[in-house]
Amino acid sequence: MNYEEMLKVQEGISPHRELLPFGGFFRHQIDGKFRYVIELRPELTDNIVFCESLKSEQQWLLRQHSNQVLHYEVSNGGAQLTEVMLEPGTFQPLSSLLRENPAVVAHRSFVDQIVESLFDYASQLHSQQIFYLCFAPQNVFVRKGDSAPLVLFHGSFYKNVTDKSSLFAGAESFVAPEVLAGQPFDQRSDVYSLGQLIAFLYSQGSMPFEYKQVVKKATAQNPDKRFKSIDEMRNALAQKRYVRRSVIAMVAAVAVSLLTFYTYVELLPSSDSVDFVEPIPQAEASDPFAEPYNPGIDLNDEGDSLDITDEMLNAKAEAIYRKRYEKAADEILSKVYNSKHMGSSEKTFMANSQSMAEELVKVQQQLAEETGMPSGLAGRIGHEIVEKLTEQKQKSLTRNGYIRAGQGDDDSEE
Repeated sequence: MNYEEMLKVQEGISPHRELLPFGGFFRHQIDGKFRYVIELRPELTDNIVFCESLKSEQQWLLRQHSNQVLHYEVSNGGAQLTEVMLEPGTFQPLSSLLRENPAVVAHRSFVDQIVESLFDYASQLHSQQIFYLCFAPQNVFVRKGDSAPLVLFHGSFYKNVTDKSSLFAGAESFVAPEVLAGQPFDQRSDVYSLGQLIAFLYSQGSMPFEYKQVVKKATAQNPDKRFKSIDEMRNALAQKRYVRRSVIAMVAAVAVSLLTFYTYVELLPSSDSVDFVEPIPQAEASDPFAEPYNPGIDLNDEGDSLDITDEMLNAKAEAIYRKRYEKAADEILSKVYNSKHMGSSEKTFMANSQSMAEELVKVQQQLAEETGMPSGLAGRIGHEIVEKLTEQKQKSLTRNGYIRAGQGDDDSEE
């Protein structure tokens, strides 16, 4: 037995029925082919107003060529209407799809497709002064495969049926209060029904931002507080959607900017704090050549001969080196340690500091060669001079640039 044969047996024994407002929906084999049929509820077929309205809608549907409309044929059981046979096709009520596959709502495109398609169709209906009135999931069909929505039984054709609760049995919550009360209806009634359908689609999950306020206004009990038309409701939804996308884009831009800034900061050279320590006071070396040489003066009270040693020459060279290097270092440090450069950006300050360090080393080496100072001794003396001058210049500046470690202590001492 193949699949079709099994299906025929199952349908013949107990066909599955989906309860719709107008009756039971099921598949029935006719002339060897399966067709979808709606077996109308007896309380409706006993009403002559309903039967005439059903025939009137059938004639109107014959002139409609929209791919969102389901056509049907009325079948008579003797003199009374018993069922309607739908056009051939593969479709099912939206309520059946949601019951069998509730996860389909998680696909954002599914809900958007349903809503946008029903917006388009309702707008077309309203241009002809026809209203659907009941966008309940059991009164809206979807085509199998692409889930495109299909419609059947337009409520405004049954406006003369007195008992609207019986007409929309099981779907009353999707029908506007004024319709159930037998009062006049208009586009706002379809706005209400569509709002209730959207709320139902998101009843098992979180409703997106753009739908929340739109649904709240659309489902107001008072028609005057709803959107005046389907097009107004659609425009409000589009505006909310634009706002949501703009916010997302702005948040993404801020995140990218923060990430870029963080990466930039991480790639900058390390600016570790430097503790400036007061150098150990050095005994000022005596300058044997401070006074002009006079051969007539006896340098030795005891009549000893003049003895200029290497130690005296080294002391003289050191004194000359100190004096010249301190003057040169002062000029170089002044280029960086001033109010203009100390208030500049970290990148600019670091670049100037590097240039300053290179220039100090160059001058140190040059003066060491000219005075005959050993490079090691010249470096130590130069370091002491730079530390002393740097501390002096930092204390004299108004601090609106980098604040070195220990600055707070110095300020308190002052």
